[in-house]
Amino acid sequence: MIRKVFMKKLFFALFVFPLALAPLRAAVDTPRECSLCAGIVSDRVTPPMAIVPMLIRTSSSDLDALLPWLSQLSSEQKAKAMLAITIPQKLESVDEAERFISSLADRAGKSGSFDSVALAFEETSPEIAAYAMKRMSVSLQGRDIARKIGFQPVSLDQLQNLYETGAQAYFDVLLVPSDRLEETVRWVTEKDPAKRVYGIVQPSSTNHLYDAASAFRLGAIRAYLDVPNAEEEVNSIVAFDRELVGDYTFDSSSRAALIDAGGAERVDRPLVFVRGEDLRTIFVTPGDPARSTIIRVEDGGFISPRRIDGKREVKITDTGRKGGSFLVGLPPASTPFFVSLDRTNASDANIAKESVNVATNKGISVEEIIRNHQAYWTYEKTVEPRYVARNDTKLRFGASQGGETVEATISGPHFFDTNGVNDWTWKDFFINGVKWKYGPIPELPIIQPEKVSQLPLDIHLTNEYRYQLVGEANVRGLKAWEVRFEPPPNAAAELPLYRGTVWIDQRTWARLRISMIQLNLSGEILSNEERVDYTPFDRSSQHPITEPESSKKSPKDLLWLPLEVNAQQVLSTAGRSTVVLRATTFSKFQLDPADYDAQRREANDSPARMVRDTPAGLRYLEKNEDGERVVKEGFNSSRMFLLGGLHHDAGLQFSVAPLGGVDYFNFDAFHKKWQSNVFFAGILGTANLTNPSLFGTRTNFGVDFFGIAIPFENSMYRGGQEVKGEAVKALPTTLTFRIGHPIFNFGKVDLSLGVSHVSFQRAEDTAPDFQVPASTFIFSPRLEARYDRWGYSAVTFYDYSVRTASRPWGNLAEYSPDQKKSSSFGAILGRSFYLPNFQRLALEIDYLDGSNRDRFSKFDVGFFGAQRIRGVRSGSLRAEKALLGHISYGLVFSQQFRLEAFYDYGLFDDKASGYDREPFQGVGIAGQTLGPYGTLLRLDLGKTVGKNSQDDFVANIVFLKLFNGVPKRFRFWQDRS
Repeated sequence: MIRKVFMKKLFFALFVFPLALAPLRAAVDTPRECSLCAGIVSDRVTPPMAIVPMLIRTSSSDLDALLPWLSQLSSEQKAKAMLAITIPQKLESVDEAERFISSLADRAGKSGSFDSVALAFEETSPEIAAYAMKRMSVSLQGRDIARKIGFQPVSLDQLQNLYETGAQAYFDVLLVPSDRLEETVRWVTEKDPAKRVYGIVQPSSTNHLYDAASAFRLGAIRAYLDVPNAEEEVNSIVAFDRELVGDYTFDSSSRAALIDAGGAERVDRPLVFVRGEDLRTIFVTPGDPARSTIIRVEDGGFISPRRIDGKREVKITDTGRKGGSFLVGLPPASTPFFVSLDRTNASDANIAKESVNVATNKGISVEEIIRNHQAYWTYEKTVEPRYVARNDTKLRFGASQGGETVEATISGPHFFDTNGVNDWTWKDFFINGVKWKYGPIPELPIIQPEKVSQLPLDIHLTNEYRYQLVGEANVRGLKAWEVRFEPPPNAAAELPLYRGTVWIDQRTWARLRISMIQLNLSGEILSNEERVDYTPFDRSSQHPITEPESSKKSPKDLLWLPLEVNAQQVLSTAGRSTVVLRATTFSKFQLDPADYDAQRREANDSPARMVRDTPAGLRYLEKNEDGERVVKEGFNSSRMFLLGGLHHDAGLQFSVAPLGGVDYFNFDAFHKKWQSNVFFAGILGTANLTNPSLFGTRTNFGVDFFGIAIPFENSMYRGGQEVKGEAVKALPTTLTFRIGHPIFNFGKVDLSLGVSHVSFQRAEDTAPDFQVPASTFIFSPRLEARYDRWGYSAVTFYDYSVRTASRPWGNLAEYSPDQKKSSSFGAILGRSFYLPNFQRLALEIDYLDGSNRDRFSKFDVGFFGAQRIRGVRSGSLRAEKALLGHISYGLVFSQQFRLEAFYDYGLFDDKASGYDREPFQGVGIAGQTLGPYGTLLRLDLGKTVGKNSQDDFVANIVFLKLFNGVPKRFRFWQDRS
């Protein structure tokens, strides 16, 4: 009975208890990688029977022949293999390198995923080699063909040249032969300590592991032994790497020696490696097949010496201690082996240990972020599907004085596929929220900046962009790296590039947002800024998901597509700055729809306008004789408008006046990219001719003309009452020369010189004793600066005027000879808020001031004046100084009618009128709709309110008709240009 009980307890102790501890042991003995690893150079004949680090050497021309052999390797063997590819031919250009690397990556990818892939360039120049290295790196890593990228420099000079191109961030390890290992490690330690070095070792010792350990001593972390791939050799390497698991480092301070049986010290010394966590020590000797040897080392509490080779692990009993040394006897050996020892005092804090921490604790570098992002971006391009999405683009033109603006909205399907199709269908068109119902959208000139061919975050031949890590940021709930980019200082001044910021997801390396300002612009585009936000899609379901949902999925299960594009452009039109805000939103995505081709054919067959994003920019697609859409080169640069209507204003000579005229503009006058605009309305004519890029610079130069055949009647108001006896008629003609230049990306400075002639005449009601001013020329230099940014607008100006003739006139008590010279200055600040469903709220404040201004040079407030209080009769309010505020709000009803409400408030100072901070207020409404034949109809009605309200109102009704082309009777203008 006792025997049975004992046997049961013994069975429990020997079998059950180890099973109970098995999970704990598994947790403790979790397999780890060797910090220093040996491997073999594959003979490319027989795959090794064991899993061992392996270097597989080939050339680009030999890779296809090697693919069948690579297919014999298991996925575990490939996961520990480096594929080293030599490129012997000379790559002459970026295009050739692009094609070559694309083909090479495709071929290498047929064999599965490797631990690393290394490239060697024998004849290619450093610049082209760097470009090829970058492309290969992101292609292989993006497609999971390699975890690490290696580079095999043929010399230190080639390595130095590659670093000068900025390509060092695109490879992780250097692969060099053992005869250049020491100089390479020394160079890397000085230039780039984080870089790892692998050595190719030609053994010269009996114990090949000693040659691998010699490479470790020189600084390599992996040593590939070029030895026969025999089973015993491979197994010895496996055993060596298994023992080297942990934080081993070479012990350069060790005084270990080899002695022979007679006690004589040998020239060769054992190489010693110590593991920091427990001070386990490995000794590797050169090996001697003929004689026994003894390892002598300072006694540091060594115990349990073991001799390990490719067949077995044997405890060494031939040991002893003598004179403070520990001795380990080794028999003759002709095969690879090493010796491992433990220490009894590994946990003794008093034991001094020297070790080098090979794992450098460092934060991520901006180069690593960019490289990982490029790899993920390259992967996305390989899986990006064709898709259809609804595009809604809102174009807001200008924030003019008084808070008015024009908004055009274009909507329709957007087609994209990886074969170069990027087509936009302009199906629905809205003007200020009112839907266009009269056929296709008019074909308007497409004004766009020069296409940027070298984009940030792309790979280029040279390092056009510099990157700076700003820090971490939160973008829609995702942790991101915020990285700024800009061209280097030596970038070509004429090369269109970007400056901006990109936000890169820390987990997936996807681009979450990018904000860019275009540099080195030319022509009529003064500034261009864009911001793109991306949204995640589930690749399996092909549906958009939220950012929190994306954080639960693998990066390779996601796809990121543009969701919103916001942009601001400042254009030089007729010598003035025109601000264009563009907001594009994509919705209703259909990824790889089965009826993609059918939807595209339907769009092609429809009468809708279509444009394509080409390498040269947006281009219209027009139907050819077969009904197919083809890219239209160029566009009709000229357009004509017909303007008509009625204007009611009690301050004019005729309270109801008809309006009518024709406006013609051309963005390519004389086929020289000049801008021209002519408005003719019978008795009134204006014209402008502007060169937006004077001598190829960003400076614009232009000339303006204004002329009228019938004089204006200038009335005088005192205390709010018209004094008819002081009425004067004025007939002005003006020629203005204007030159301007952009500043600070979003600003512009204009300098102009106005040359006017004003003929003053007596009016019908002018009193007999009232002396009219002398007719005169007026010279008016003016300096104006404007800055616009995302709905904000700021303008400041200074105006100086000199009359060539002056004599006492009017009320002599008010006359001053100083008024022959006058000045004015002021500032305007505005802000527009664009709300959903075509709503808009606008705020503006104006400050106006000056000196020596008479009634003909004061600020004139009215419908046609420089400033406006709605409802104020023309000529009834002038000021030497004023502070005005404007607020407006607009909305749309049923896409048919737009209604806007306005409120103006001003404080005015004018000594002659008796005003001292006198308040004037006005309210107004404006309505807009589309009439027959695509005619734009607009009504503007204003009425003064409050203390100084006037009895009448001011109303303006106009229609505007855009001709889709220039009518034949007017084409002689176009033909001449």
